Amino acid sequence: MRFDTLQGWLSWIESCHPSEIELGLERMGQVFQRLKTDFSNSKIITVAGTNGKGSCVAALEHLLLKAGLSVGCYTSPHFIRYNERIKINGQQVDDAALIHSFDNIDQLRGDISLTYFEYGTLAALDIFSHQQLDIVIMEVGLGGRLDASNIVDADIAIVTNIDIDHVDWLGSDKEVIGREKAGIFRAGKIALCGDPQPPSSVQTVAQELGAIFYQRDKDFTVQLQGKQFDWQGLNAQGQQQLITGLAVSHLPFDSVVVAIQACQLLGLPSSSDFYQDLAQLQLTGRFQQCSYQGKQIVLDVAHNPAAAAHLAQRLASEAIAGSNYALLAMMADKDINAILSPLAGSFAAWYVADLQANPRALKASALAERIAAADAAPVHQKVDMAQALQAAMTQMQAGDRLIVFGSFFTVAEVVKLMDDSQLSNQQRRGEA
Repeated sequence: MRFDTLQGWLSWIESCHPSEIELGLERMGQVFQRLKTDFSNSKIITVAGTNGKGSCVAALEHLLLKAGLSVGCYTSPHFIRYNERIKINGQQVDDAALIHSFDNIDQLRGDISLTYFEYGTLAALDIFSHQQLDIVIMEVGLGGRLDASNIVDADIAIVTNIDIDHVDWLGSDKEVIGREKAGIFRAGKIALCGDPQPPSSVQTVAQELGAIFYQRDKDFTVQLQGKQFDWQGLNAQGQQQLITGLAVSHLPFDSVVVAIQACQLLGLPSSSDFYQDLAQLQLTGRFQQCSYQGKQIVLDVAHNPAAAAHLAQRLASEAIAGSNYALLAMMADKDINAILSPLAGSFAAWYVADLQANPRALKASALAERIAAADAAPVHQKVDMAQALQAAMTQMQAGDRLIVFGSFFTVAEVVKLMDDSQLSNQQRRGEA
């Protein structure tokens, strides 16, 4: 065995391929065939989309487990521990399972080079194939057609929505992006689109492939009434189902709506009671509400223009008596101005800092200049995220709210700071 610790494997995997991302299934497909996985007794759900993939997976996992099914989930990226990416029946896999799988893949790959994401995807499939799962849920990493997760054939393929992100890889044409994401569809299998106004390429691909296509606002619909909504769609027998009086979830609405349709097609209950606790479901970094040093914090991984617009809508619809403050760090390859635009006027002040361990991050000084050009609120630049977080906490009054957003890395850094602080406080109490 090359390494006997998970960190050893992860450090090596991260450095052993010449590029971080290499779209295409040829190399990975060869190794996947050698794994000899068997999913003949499992249904596979693959989830793609510009935004809301993780939320859709979380809603699916919750409902499927509630129905008594055994479920494996593969998501990315992780926040604190790599193990977050692979869960079986709601529990993260342990280090030993990952080490064993990485070693297995290493033995089988020969001289084939794999990316970090390809290694992880193969490990997830290797682990899942030995668990006799009813359902395997795979979250697409980037795009769809050429993403590593698309190495398996989905019984239900979901595209949550289509917008512009990862321009260097997917371009800025929604029709092209839609075609890439619809590449997870399969002939004779269910294909769901949760975007009420998708580019025409999504349905075109479904027709070309012969997928059984369900479109939001055509085949399944919702009626939103304040904090509740009614859902109407089709069940596995093709019959119309009406589910009424559902409470709006903390998760993105579009993701929940399409997840319910998938569950109906899998034969899950159609009673309102079955779906009611979705309203309490929270996912790390998806308008996640928490408290730190007695102050309100919202963690949101919004990192593209569509997600920023959605965040602005949430802030307006869930207004507070006090003021909103922003703690922001972003990757340099994002459309910064388009992300800042819908949020102008939302915050009493902005706090920015360098993500010092991330070479892809935009320098805080450059980000501060962009914010100053887009918004009149003061911008405070700090050396690191710890100082920025503490400065915001000091500035805020009771009833104010801090919004942490801009990337998964931004949220992960703040989550770690909050966790470390909580652990330190517990240790101090234990020593007292």
